[in-house]
Amino acid sequence: MKAPIRSALAAFALAWVSGFPAPRAAAADLYLQIQRGEKVMIALPGFVSKGPDEEQAALAKELHSVAKDDLLFSRLFNLIEEGPPVGEGKIDFPGWGERGADLLAMANVKIDRPFSGKKEDSVRMIGSVFEAPGGNPVFQKTYTISKKNARKLPHEFVADILYRFTGNRGSSASRIAFVNDSTGSKELYLIDYDGANLRRVTRDGSIALLPRWSPDGKEIAYTTYRRGNPDLAVFSLENGTSRILSSRQGLNAAASYSPDGQSLVLTLSFQGAPSLYLIDRAGKILRRLTRSRSAETSPSFSADGRRIVYVSDRPGWPQIYVMDSDGSNSPRLTFSGYCDAPVWSPLGDKLAYSRGTRKGGHNIIVRDLASGAELQLTSGAGSNENPSFSPDGRFLVFTTTRGGKRELYLTNLDGTVQRVLADIPGNCYTPSWSP
Repeated sequence: MKAPIRSALAAFALAWVSGFPAPRAAAADLYLQIQRGEKVMIALPGFVSKGPDEEQAALAKELHSVAKDDLLFSRLFNLIEEGPPVGEGKIDFPGWGERGADLLAMANVKIDRPFSGKKEDSVRMIGSVFEAPGGNPVFQKTYTISKKNARKLPHEFVADILYRFTGNRGSSASRIAFVNDSTGSKELYLIDYDGANLRRVTRDGSIALLPRWSPDGKEIAYTTYRRGNPDLAVFSLENGTSRILSSRQGLNAAASYSPDGQSLVLTLSFQGAPSLYLIDRAGKILRRLTRSRSAETSPSFSADGRRIVYVSDRPGWPQIYVMDSDGSNSPRLTFSGYCDAPVWSPLGDKLAYSRGTRKGGHNIIVRDLASGAELQLTSGAGSNENPSFSPDGRFLVFTTTRGGKRELYLTNLDGTVQRVLADIPGNCYTPSWSP
């Protein structure tokens, strides 16, 4: 074990009196900073099935695979899967340490079947993390959910691991909202960040555009043409209903929530040229932010809510500007190409946007706000557009036509690892990664 990891674990490990404590004991204060560029070796032996039948064994195997993929996706861990047994007996922590493990993460899985046939089966998973080779406990938590949603359990387990060791829950429990045209209309869909659990959200038989998540992850604002006009609607994930928030004549589009979730910035055109306005959660206009004769759209709040990045065609072609959240102090950030769809990193340190040329085709650009340095992540492969940051600010989802149709792709922030999210029928548009 590397000395910095050992000392950090020793400093932050929980003190357990006997056996396993209640899951909440000091867990909220647990924090470990993984050194930049240094991956932690984590052992992840197969999850233990706590039932005698094949169904439970198969489920334990599936949930282990989900957790494995989540840890690898984070790019913060190297995995060790083979080692001493971790069943009911004593755990051989030194044995795992000899294999190079800094941490040992393990879980047991049980399907709970109610006596009443009217109730749905549930799944209970107990996840535990220890320091190896010493065996000092880091945390244990019990996760329970309906059987049909069992994949969420390892996602939450890995999110808790990441939080304990980075202060950030990562992406494992996140989802992506996007628009798809496979039904012949453009409808709103959801999918897990790992490409599982594709779900159609709207059935308007019309055009949905530009979904954006609320900061608490309970709502998605989007533009819909279901009543003819491009209105702003809000879909509630808690009750599965959609309501119209702004239906002013003309555009009600490209909304972005403020970090506190109490207001949204969007493009309205009821007074002429498309301009940016701030509205409250009831749809009331709080302030007009821009007053140019040009079209201004694609706003995105900074993480602290103090600034808004947006697109304006005032130079004659779309360029990116930034302004204070009251509409003042609006310098231009880009000076070449056709720039669109800027989004602010949840960490506040970067912007991502797409930049096109007169010949057509767009590429994804990441801009460091402190230095102004830009990195082009894509090149020579279709048109790449509409980036959206992962909740930890370490990855992007975007659309690309490199495979012929418009698909969702994931990339890290240096562009070295890019892959298709899932094989989804039809074309996909304007993804938005959940908080």
